[in-house]
Amino acid sequence: MLIGAYESGERTPKRDSGYMNLSVAIPVYERYKQVYEKKKEQLVRKGVTSFAGYITGTLEELMEKDEVFGRYAPFMQEFGFDEGTNTIYIKDNRTNRIAGVSVGEKGLMCDVDARDDCVHIGFAYALPQVYKVMEKLGVRPPKIKP
Repeated sequence: MLIGAYESGERTPKRDSGYMNLSVAIPVYERYKQVYEKKKEQLVRKGVTSFAGYITGTLEELMEKDEVFGRYAPFMQEFGFDEGTNTIYIKDNRTNRIAGVSVGEKGLMCDVDARDDCVHIGFAYALPQVYKVMEKLGVRPPKIKP
């Protein structure tokens, strides 16, 4: 906590301190704290020396990813997920169609393009849900070619 950033008797920091409070649910806090503690040595080597620094860096990274994702993939959005068939549905606003990307033993397959390397597959690989399903099924993500 930043004691010096607070005015006496106030619960919110002064704006000129350079910091603001942010409240999160306890389970979220505990999850981030657990990851931080687990990666602490690795983070220190990168220059992250506090939990607050870890949270700040993580939030900045997420915002940057969101901005880039919004700029380069505005024509697609996650539409839904069917656990029974392990299919992620992606709305393609360019073609005004819904593509189903199925996760199977051999990886991902798009039902619209009948391919495993189309734009819908690329978009699907940016979604955390895909990796959760792949992990559940024991499917390895493809290797990135240099």
